[in-house]
Amino acid sequence: MFERASAIIKDGRKLSFEYVPEKLVHREEQMHRLETLFRPMVTDGIPCSAFLTGSVGTGKTVTAKRFCENMAKHCASNSKQMDHVFINCRIRNTEHGVIIQLIRHFDPGFPDRGFSADEMLRSLKRHIESGSRPFVIILDEVDVLLKSSSKNLIYQLSRFTDEMRGNSSISLIMISQEHISEMLDDASISSFKRANTIKFDRYSKDELKDIVKARAEEALVSGVMDDDVMGLLADIGKDYGDARLVIEMLEKAANIAEGSAGGTITADDVRSANAMIYSNVSENKLMSLDLKRKLALLSIARAIKSDTYISITRAEKTYAVVCEEYGQTARKHTQFWTYVQDMEKMNILDTVVKSEAEGGRVTYISIPNIPPKELARKLENLLDSPTSNNECGF
Repeated sequence: MFERASAIIKDGRKLSFEYVPEKLVHREEQMHRLETLFRPMVTDGIPCSAFLTGSVGTGKTVTAKRFCENMAKHCASNSKQMDHVFINCRIRNTEHGVIIQLIRHFDPGFPDRGFSADEMLRSLKRHIESGSRPFVIILDEVDVLLKSSSKNLIYQLSRFTDEMRGNSSISLIMISQEHISEMLDDASISSFKRANTIKFDRYSKDELKDIVKARAEEALVSGVMDDDVMGLLADIGKDYGDARLVIEMLEKAANIAEGSAGGTITADDVRSANAMIYSNVSENKLMSLDLKRKLALLSIARAIKSDTYISITRAEKTYAVVCEEYGQTARKHTQFWTYVQDMEKMNILDTVVKSEAEGGRVTYISIPNIPPKELARKLENLLDSPTSNNECGF
């Protein structure tokens, strides 16, 4: 049943959200900033803190994990020790739940019930002191915890080191999409320095393409995905700047490709993967197009076939044939370009301008959200229904 060797996926674990690459793409600046902030902890055991903020999929969590793993390796290579633990506060969203998970880092059998928060904090303090080493706590999605009235826990953790003996200390890395300063009380803010905020901007299209390339090199068989298909993935994700989205689409596209006989990941595999996750091309959106735009879109869908991009010149040649088929007059280049721009604003199409080898710049069109064959079928069904075609508009 599972005997056939994979032709596409070399190591599926590398496509998991939980995977932490050895080298992060386009997060060098944030890693350097963390290194600067935590240098006092590594050199002198002084507690440190950082707040990582940015939208979903901007690399906050993976950067925090990779930084702590790198820091632990550095300490070990210099005959020092440190420890760290990661807690997702959306899952552990109460003070009790967070403390339990912290203690279980040291004592996996610690019971769920039977101890007060103060008793558990004293137990946690004893465990950390017995280790006699710096301890870093990563609180991911910490805003969820703070909204559940657990502000006092942040303050207590930030001041734990004041009462500890030996080389023990607690440092905090807090991660949130939202700025949390207004969620903390004055005492906590005084412990958690405002200047220690590290911003994670959304990834650009080029950065997303680099991320796809790096992850493909680790996870996929060499040569199964070409540069244009990587670019299509980046095109789809560029409006969101979300690396998680493009990695999820890469994983789904790779699995779709496994089921085909081609041995490569095609543009249609990516479009199908995107449609599984989220598609902007709904029936209602297609029905809202007037006849002229339906014909223009059908011509593009037919011309592009399984390609990733087609030139606007090639699309216009097919457009002339489609208009003749449906008994309509083909519009000139300027009007066709207007149709393309309108449908790009509706998130049905994407365009990109590329420099040609012989000089000059050419506009290319892609259909990122749905396989062109499927789009052509939908449009043909609509065009065969006379009541669906709105003749108004040019």
